[in-house]
Amino acid sequence: MMSLFGRMLLGTLLICIPVLASSGWDWRTRVSVAVKDQPLETICIILEKQYGIHFSYSKNVVDLSPLVTVNIHNRPLKKALEDIFEPFDIHFARIGDQIVLTFKKHPTQTISGYVQDYTTGEKLIGATVYSPVQRVGTTTNQFGFFSLTLPRDTISLLVSYIGYKPGRLPVRKSQTDPVIVPLQSQNSLPEVVILTDTLRQQQEQAPLSKLNMSQADMKAMPRLLGEADMMRAIGALPGVSGGLEGGGGLNVRGGSPDQNLVLLDGTPIFSVSHLFGIFSVFNPDIVKSADFYKGAFPARYGGRLSSVVDIALKDGDMQQYHGEAAIGLIAAKAMVEGPIKKGKTSFVVSGRRSHLDALLNDLKLNGEAEEPDNKAYVYFYDANLKVNHIFSEKDRLYLSGYVGQDMLKVTYREGRKGDTAGTSTYYADSRSRFVWGNYTGTLRWNHVFSPKLFANITSTYSQYHFSTEYNYDYNPLNTADTSIAYGKYYSSITDIVGRADFEYRPKPNHTIKFGAGAITHIFNPGVSLFEDAGGGQPALDTTYNDGASTGQEILLYAEDEWKASQSLWINAGVHASSFLVDGRFYHSVQPRLGARYLLPHKWVVKASYTHMTQYLHLLTNSTINSPTDLWVPSTGKVQPMFSRQGSVGIAKSSRHRMYTMSLELYYKTMDHVIEYNEPVSPFSGAGTHWDELVAIGKGRSYGGEIMLEKKKGTTRGWIGYTLAWSNRTFPTVNGGKPFPYKYDRRHDIEAVLTQRLGKRWELSATWEFTTGLPLTLPTASFEGIGDASPFDPPGKDPIIDHIGDRNKYRTSSMHRLDISATYSKKKKLWTKSWTFSLYNAYNQRNPYSYYMVTDTEKQERYLAEVSILPILPSVTYAIKF
Repeated sequence: MMSLFGRMLLGTLLICIPVLASSGWDWRTRVSVAVKDQPLETICIILEKQYGIHFSYSKNVVDLSPLVTVNIHNRPLKKALEDIFEPFDIHFARIGDQIVLTFKKHPTQTISGYVQDYTTGEKLIGATVYSPVQRVGTTTNQFGFFSLTLPRDTISLLVSYIGYKPGRLPVRKSQTDPVIVPLQSQNSLPEVVILTDTLRQQQEQAPLSKLNMSQADMKAMPRLLGEADMMRAIGALPGVSGGLEGGGGLNVRGGSPDQNLVLLDGTPIFSVSHLFGIFSVFNPDIVKSADFYKGAFPARYGGRLSSVVDIALKDGDMQQYHGEAAIGLIAAKAMVEGPIKKGKTSFVVSGRRSHLDALLNDLKLNGEAEEPDNKAYVYFYDANLKVNHIFSEKDRLYLSGYVGQDMLKVTYREGRKGDTAGTSTYYADSRSRFVWGNYTGTLRWNHVFSPKLFANITSTYSQYHFSTEYNYDYNPLNTADTSIAYGKYYSSITDIVGRADFEYRPKPNHTIKFGAGAITHIFNPGVSLFEDAGGGQPALDTTYNDGASTGQEILLYAEDEWKASQSLWINAGVHASSFLVDGRFYHSVQPRLGARYLLPHKWVVKASYTHMTQYLHLLTNSTINSPTDLWVPSTGKVQPMFSRQGSVGIAKSSRHRMYTMSLELYYKTMDHVIEYNEPVSPFSGAGTHWDELVAIGKGRSYGGEIMLEKKKGTTRGWIGYTLAWSNRTFPTVNGGKPFPYKYDRRHDIEAVLTQRLGKRWELSATWEFTTGLPLTLPTASFEGIGDASPFDPPGKDPIIDHIGDRNKYRTSSMHRLDISATYSKKKKLWTKSWTFSLYNAYNQRNPYSYYMVTDTEKQERYLAEVSILPILPSVTYAIKF
């Protein structure tokens, strides 16, 4: 019989046997594991299957998704786990028969500074600052500033930017002052593909309805008429069109040009095109970057309904002088930048001037042969200046200015002066001069309050003006009943802005932006002077509407950019504003929300909702789009416009982002939009009681946009298609029935292609097609009773038209091909290039305007079409030094 001691020993052994069986490993157990580009989780699975080592962890706390390559052979378990987990700050400990994984807790510090070009000191917008160990990062703001909070034992950061060599930033302990991170350009090096999975995710997380264009992106755009124009590139995107042929401006998702907020270094620009829309007012040589939003507007932007174009100018080289100059058949330009005091103060100045005067001197005003004296004389010019001064590592000052102007002179003659052959009974001589343009000035101060808090204080001035003068001399050859008329008209809008913007980054995945501002709007909607003398009648001298009105706008905003998880990003905010004009007070609270979610296999789902309010209105005739359009404020009769827009989208990227595809659907409603009750001339609508001539109603636009893009390689480009509807409804217009809006385009196709041929040649082409625009036409006409207009030939009775439904008809479909070829050759000290281009390559006569013509012989009237932009060849020679 077994003794008591023996029975106790046997029981103890039986109890311990399972423990020993399940604990067949210790820290000295030698293990082998080999994986290539596999998640950390795979290593845990291998160790569990081969050695019975169980791992316990929470997926919400410990991320085992990073890809690693490991080759460990016959090493102690503890040493092997240190090599595997230490780079990712993962702590491991044995509890019972399993290993528990947690993140190490570290004291943190905030690293802040600026990313800039190594050679010039130019700040780089949107550069990525990233910690590979913590797998967190951030991007620089529009001043090149970044802030990133990390564990105190972080050794270095990876810094990258498109077109530059990636760099590393060593992290010093207790770093408090802003640091400078210089990156070297790699324009001459092959493309570098960044394989880091998180960086790819950050790139794929572009907000819905947003496009960012760097200077490198703009240089890769087609160079039509010798320039890679940024606004032309934006106009080639789905959901965006360039308005009427020769009209300029942008029409975004059924909106009008006045509903676009265009900022030049934070200063609003009211007219964005030169020369019938051929050029934009932004010289590409001085533009550094641009952000374009057609939806999902961040809360920091306000005052417009349809889009935002935020343009940043170059700061100027802090170290040495550089310049560019070019001359072509249409325009010439030059740019110079350099230090005023090296490392402290820099400048950049640019200028352009067209010389189309001779090329368009014989412009056909009616599409028919004219007398030699029937001429059009047109030109534009613009100039930019910017000065950048560094007071300290925490304080910088920017001063910039812009001036630009267009002028058009038209001379038109009917009949022949002194005709004695009896072929004409009168002569009429008219001369008109149109001038319009922008003036702006900007003063900005940047201050770093702390590594986490950045401030930008801005004061701006912006004015848009339009004026016209005309002379009309009518003289019947057989009578003394002459008419000599002179007229002058002037209008303008001026904005004076002061605002403060702050950016606070408490954590790498959290950015809070907030600010406030005040805007003084000064409206001068039209001062007119008319004089009429001749025929023995007393002279007529009339001046009216000689006055201006002022509106005061106050704004507040706050927005929060939050990366809620590895897959979910949210931007939520609110923009609040008020408007005081002529004793009337309006206010608005505008919520904004945008989100995107990363799906497997590089699919991204995005959605947004925005509420926008606009206190300014643009009075425009429904049949033309010209500089004569009038800016006016909201009044007691005309309330501010506001819109609500919802959009959803999905995007897909191929491996290494070679190809991308995106699809967006949107629905937008607009309230308190205005329209003339009946078509009027821009001058007769300029009275102080303009708000009695307009109807107030609602608008609606909706549609879908798809875009396929190739982003890398020697062949790049995109093709976009838009299917859209846009309509308006006014109680007193068109019988209260909805009608297509002026910019309603059912189908729109845009294709852009660039092709590199070797190191020196680049070919590019853009083709666009759009269905016709809505048009209102008379359905019947008859001769009235009474005197004809003094501007009509004698013997004519006035013709009265019966106008049918508003915008019932459509113009012809419009399409155009633009092509260019650029040859570049680098010399020792400078680079030269030749650009050969064709605007409207196959000479498509797209309509600019329509008018009714009466054929007295056939006793009929017909619709005539005017085209003003035929094929325009151009050769441009440029140098860069």
